[in-house]
Amino acid sequence: MAKAKKIKEEELQAVREAIANFNRAKTTLGDLEYQKSQLVSQVMELEAALKLEQEKLEKEYGPITVNLETGEYEEAVQEAELAE
Repeated sequence: MAKAKKIKEEELQAVREAIANFNRAKTTLGDLEYQKSQLVSQVMELEAALKLEQEKLEKEYGPITVNLETGEYEEAVQEAELAE
């Protein structure tokens, strides 16, 4: 039986290291994509909660613009009023 041909040990080690680095990077990328999907879901939930709060304020005060630092508000100018 013929003797198997081999690459040099340092070449083999370099290829192993390159593969390990590549696999680590793919794993990290997968983890980041998972975190991204979780954050997208969280942002969607927070956006819905914000919209609900805005709807509550509009029901109570009508269309308004609120100063988030002072809590003061002004009635929002309606687009129809601007057209007149």
